[in-house]
Amino acid sequence: MQDIFEKIFRNFKEFFNGLDATKKMGFIIVACLIAAAMTGIVVWASKTRYDVLYTDLNKEDARKIAIILEEKKIPYQTSNEGKTLSIPEDLVGVWRLEIAKLGTSFSGTVGYEVFDKQSFGTTSFVQKVNKQRALEGELVKSIMYIQGVKRARVHITIPESSPFVSEKKAPTASVVLELNNGVSLTPGEIKGVASLVSSSVEEMRAENVVILDDRGKKLSENIGDPMTATTANRMALEGQINQKYERQIEEILGKVVGDGKVVAKVTVDLDFTESVSTATSYDNENAAVLSEVKNSQNLNGSRPSPQGMVGARANMPGEEPQPGVAETKNNVTKELTTRNFNVPTTVTQSKKPSANVKAISAAVMIDGKRVAVLDENGAPQLDKAGNPIMKYEKWAQADLDNFQQIVASTLGTSEKRGDKLVIKNMEFAREDMTVADALLKEQANRELIRNIVKYLAVGLTISLFFFMVVRPFIQWITDNTIETVEDFLPRTLEELEKVQANQRLPGLEDALPQIEEKLNPEKIEGNMLREKIIALVENNPSKAAQIIHEMIHSSESDKQIA
Repeated sequence: MQDIFEKIFRNFKEFFNGLDATKKMGFIIVACLIAAAMTGIVVWASKTRYDVLYTDLNKEDARKIAIILEEKKIPYQTSNEGKTLSIPEDLVGVWRLEIAKLGTSFSGTVGYEVFDKQSFGTTSFVQKVNKQRALEGELVKSIMYIQGVKRARVHITIPESSPFVSEKKAPTASVVLELNNGVSLTPGEIKGVASLVSSSVEEMRAENVVILDDRGKKLSENIGDPMTATTANRMALEGQINQKYERQIEEILGKVVGDGKVVAKVTVDLDFTESVSTATSYDNENAAVLSEVKNSQNLNGSRPSPQGMVGARANMPGEEPQPGVAETKNNVTKELTTRNFNVPTTVTQSKKPSANVKAISAAVMIDGKRVAVLDENGAPQLDKAGNPIMKYEKWAQADLDNFQQIVASTLGTSEKRGDKLVIKNMEFAREDMTVADALLKEQANRELIRNIVKYLAVGLTISLFFFMVVRPFIQWITDNTIETVEDFLPRTLEELEKVQANQRLPGLEDALPQIEEKLNPEKIEGNMLREKIIALVENNPSKAAQIIHEMIHSSESDKQIA
């Protein structure tokens, strides 16, 4: 391994020493640029990468976290006007957990932690204020769990208690929500927030909670009138039933006429009248005697018949009846029986539902069919693009009657109730998408051409840089006066003698002619020797190439002519 490095160093030294001053300077400059680029890449690769720890912080929260990181000697960076804190990416997960363990509360939210540090002798007013602060802070923490809520503020107003019932007021609350970008709360979620706040405060009603967004838009309805709230709920119920019937009609007819070719509108009139009825029935056949009272009375009496002079004197008591006059007798027998029966009785109380269907009105519009236009031979006619030519055709009356029966069965309509059902066959307007398709296609082609031009420009720039800068520089650095074998071989006898003396052409001892001292060099023409050497090289080019390679990369002290 050491010999290899020594050989590489030796070859590089010979190559560098063979350059002139200008080429040496250029080589040094390029080497420095390459070294700087490699150093920059290494520094960039080994540079500490930061990742976001928290974002969208206010100044108070950012200052709290910065103090904690400085105490623990953790490097951090701030961005986005101090709202974003970043630390080394391998510490993000660890320090999020550590900050959570420290119990740091963001956005100034303080819950029941306000009671952790209480000084001696705290007044009742301070205790009351702290209790309200704690309750507001806990509500903020709970609201922050809702998906899409970035920040929240809660303000609660609890009136002073009064011994008079007429002067007692219910507590109220206001909530400000800051939502994430592109997020909007549904009516159900808004009602849930109102219910959450109202359920957390004693005697607070949901209609007393006002909810706003960060732009001041009121989100809650806060319907205080019970009758108005009931009306709104009833209208919402009717709307839900209408949509349900419309979906059913479009779904069942869409299987026949096709999707998007049916439009249904249903209006259901509901009767919200509540009625309660009570019915009592008696079972006479299974009656039983519960009690019986019987009373009997016999009266016997007699009196003389009227006699004597007419008048009151003859009828006065104490008058002796005349002998021989018959008496009037009156005997009475009375019998009274009272009998009480236990009769089975059934009492039924029934309450009718408060949302009976009073009437249903439905309107259904159906698009017609599109069939191919046939020629005389019964084959479909084609347009210029090769597509079949289509024409509009209405549905037959029998089909419309079938559709009406299907819809009537789906809705459960009744003629006695006065329901109305209308089904019409009409041609739907078709949007001309040709222009839009042409614009989209043109835009796609323009984008494709732009990308092709961009990548061709990049490729052409790289190619020009290589052929016009890199390649000429390499050729300029490695430029040698010896370009061919003829230029490399000795041309005169003096050069040949120098080559043999220095032994710079190993392997050609036998091929080159030996020059005797008595030989007069002036009498030998250099052209003849050069032609002979060229002939020898042409006969054995591989060996000549090996010799040239060894001559360039070998050292005079390490190699000997074999």
